[in-house]
Amino acid sequence: MTNKTRFILAGIVLLIIINTLFFALGYYFYLHPILGDFEILNMAYSNENLTLSLSKANNAISYTASIYQNNEKVYEEKSTDETIILQNFEPDYNEKYQVSVIAQDKNAKEKVNSNQFVYQNKLPSLKKVSNRYLLSGHDLSLEILGFQENQNLSLEIYADKEKIYDQEVLEKDITIPSSVFSSYMGRVVVYLKKDGHHVLSTINYYLNTPIVGKLKTTTPLEITTRYDDVTLDVSGGENANHFYALFYEQGVLSNTVEVSKFNNQIILPASLFIENKDYLIQIKAVYEDYFEIGEVLDFNVHMGKKETTSAVYVSHNPNYIKNNTFVSFKTITEGATIHYTTNGEDPTINSPILKDSLLINQNMTIKVLATSRNRYDSPIETYRFNIAEKTPVIFLSPSNQNENYGASNTGYTNEMDMMNKVADVVEEVLKQNGLIVYRNNPRTDINTWTATSNYVKADFHFAIHSNASGNHNVRGIEMFIDDETSPSFAIASNIYENLWQIYDGKGNKDYKRGIKYARGSLGEANDDFVRCGSLIEIAYHDEVDDALWVVNHVREIGENLAQSIISYYN
Repeated sequence: MTNKTRFILAGIVLLIIINTLFFALGYYFYLHPILGDFEILNMAYSNENLTLSLSKANNAISYTASIYQNNEKVYEEKSTDETIILQNFEPDYNEKYQVSVIAQDKNAKEKVNSNQFVYQNKLPSLKKVSNRYLLSGHDLSLEILGFQENQNLSLEIYADKEKIYDQEVLEKDITIPSSVFSSYMGRVVVYLKKDGHHVLSTINYYLNTPIVGKLKTTTPLEITTRYDDVTLDVSGGENANHFYALFYEQGVLSNTVEVSKFNNQIILPASLFIENKDYLIQIKAVYEDYFEIGEVLDFNVHMGKKETTSAVYVSHNPNYIKNNTFVSFKTITEGATIHYTTNGEDPTINSPILKDSLLINQNMTIKVLATSRNRYDSPIETYRFNIAEKTPVIFLSPSNQNENYGASNTGYTNEMDMMNKVADVVEEVLKQNGLIVYRNNPRTDINTWTATSNYVKADFHFAIHSNASGNHNVRGIEMFIDDETSPSFAIASNIYENLWQIYDGKGNKDYKRGIKYARGSLGEANDDFVRCGSLIEIAYHDEVDDALWVVNHVREIGENLAQSIISYYN
């Protein structure tokens, strides 16, 4: 190869490298565009509209203009180009307003305008007054702020879009005689104009209109809730025939919705909120459309995240079920709707609703889905029913923790003692009903228990425990399975719900601690260690009321647990 050929080849390789580099850089900047600097070029005010003109920010797809008065945001408007019109903006005379614009690119990166911009209204304006109600026989007094002679100002008054009065403005204080309004009722609008057509300022007044009563509530003004409807107990608002809810996010009005008041309650549907957001809500009571003189009630809402509807469980063991058995399907989520299919397809909200139990008289597969308002749908569960008879094998594993002492003066000795007393009753009832029962040896360890359970081919491995907390004031029942797909899900759900029905704290839903996922952390509820395992925490032995409940109801608790197992295995 000659030197010339080598030189040419080297040049080609270099060109390829350069082109590849430029392509890579171009592609990178396509995915990660640099948002350019920009500034506010001009600002003009006319007819209650403030118009902003911007220089273009490279790679910007939108602009958001905000106006601040005394460091408080009073207005916000968005635009997709470099002209932003803020409509119905009425600045007070001689007041300074800070103006800020944010440019945003397609990756949601933001940049603020580079120059400082303050708008100060030097145009005359009508003095705002607090009382907007007018009464017959009373003159209307007005003051023109920033009045100077020879400004060519005029005053016009309209009622129902009909001009009923006009005059030239020759001084700052003006009195409108009551005779102007004598034949009118409702809203009248006062306009201050320059040169006969440029609107500088407006004020609405209301003649002989009913006065809306002050709104009151007994609902806390700071509300934190999961993703759910917000219910307000509201009184007052006399004479109002419309109620509105105004939603503010970070000080900016994001939504206005008319709402209804029934039996002194206003309900705001969860669909009006976004998950995990904070809102300032204003409830406004209004007569007709006289919005600005309505009575306002303020409160704050922290809207939490949506919960998922609990999965559907079955009343009987689908693996071995007797012919002609009626099987019910349930979910822990109250008020949920269960949809099902029998053709192998996944159910949807349009699938048939399962209201009653189903008769199982042949091998079949049933898929179920639970839906609930303001919650995500449950996972789809698949139950394959196999008609066959088998004597169930149950492995009971009560706690061997003899140093977990119960609350003082309750009679609760220790966890090992009390849970074995419960297990004695469970074993007795199961055997009376023909089930095969094995029991752990408290002098051995968990590895021996799980190994034995597998050796005897237990259909259900049931660990029975009580709970404790650091501050000794927690109550409730909770139960553990490995995860959402565990074979123990259905029987554990049956056991939990049935025990909850006899728990003396069931009136407090906070005590219903639910089915939880151990995800490998509990050996006796680990799908890798036992065929079908679950661990129950019957109550908190270090809390007085829970400890007393166990001590006084050992027999009832044991029989309840046993009957749940018996009914599941038919």
